[in-house]
Amino acid sequence: MKPVRCYTKGFELVRQSPSLIFWVFLASIAIALPLTAAMRGILGDAFGTSLVQEQMRQGFDLDWYGEFSANARGLATTFGPGVVGILPVLGNLEKLLDGRILALDPAVLAAGILFMLAWAFLSGGILSRFADPARTRTRGEFFGACGEYFFRYVRLLVISLLVYWALFRWISGPLHSWVERLTRDVTVERTAMLYTAGVYALVGLLLVIAGLCLDYARIAMVAEERCSAILAFIRGIRFFLSRPGQTLALYLLILFTGACLVAVYALVAPGPGQTGDFLLVGTFLISQCFLVGRIFLKLWFLAAQTLFFQGAGEGAAAGAEVAGLRDSEAAA
Repeated sequence: MKPVRCYTKGFELVRQSPSLIFWVFLASIAIALPLTAAMRGILGDAFGTSLVQEQMRQGFDLDWYGEFSANARGLATTFGPGVVGILPVLGNLEKLLDGRILALDPAVLAAGILFMLAWAFLSGGILSRFADPARTRTRGEFFGACGEYFFRYVRLLVISLLVYWALFRWISGPLHSWVERLTRDVTVERTAMLYTAGVYALVGLLLVIAGLCLDYARIAMVAEERCSAILAFIRGIRFFLSRPGQTLALYLLILFTGACLVAVYALVAPGPGQTGDFLLVGTFLISQCFLVGRIFLKLWFLAAQTLFFQGAGEGAAAGAEVAGLRDSEAAA
């Protein structure tokens, strides 16, 4: 099946499965709520009985924030004008490409690990749905599939963390250090930016390839009933290497769609200077719509990848069958 066909059919699969979006969204909210409550307490203590709270409702108070950030520790260091609008998306992308993702606050890292475990649990039911869309599943059957594949995906999660750690430790880190040494005495800013952009491009490409191999490993566990995480990962690598152009083409289609989603969000999402209850509520609703859009996009990509994996497997099986018939005819 061609990447464009998988792309369009994947959209239909997700559109017909709104419950999958709901469960992923619910898991995201449940994991974020404790951090939200903790930050609410931190800000409540920082505001105290002063008028800062009212001032912040009328616009971001940079004078107060200067004092707050100077004394911030732990989770409090994550608060600032960069937590609203498009800035968190761009900031997280920069941290990822710089290899500083592990430098996040421990509470945020713990929440991230918890979400990865929740995603490992839900992935079994999600991919089972995409691998056999004609079959109608009850809620119990969906969660049964989640539990069936959970520990397999946890083992694959460990492999994925090791792969990403190796990329950051042995490739991203040394490359950034090399660029820093190379451009230390460079007086032209554009030269330093070009070197940095080159490193970002290489690290980004390696992260994409690793992510694709791991995605197809997850799909292979369901579509081919594989139990070994190592063998599934090898299967994902072999699948990517056998058709790198098509797998990357499918990824680029989703990437372009995601870029459009981010661009729209950047245009409509208010920044830290919003005032009034109406805009505050509007900001919250827009951010939740963006979250749902990201979940839809992730599921869309998984659905398209599953269709592509199964289509490629059926094509290979059909080709092997034809070759076998030809061999039999030649022998006769």
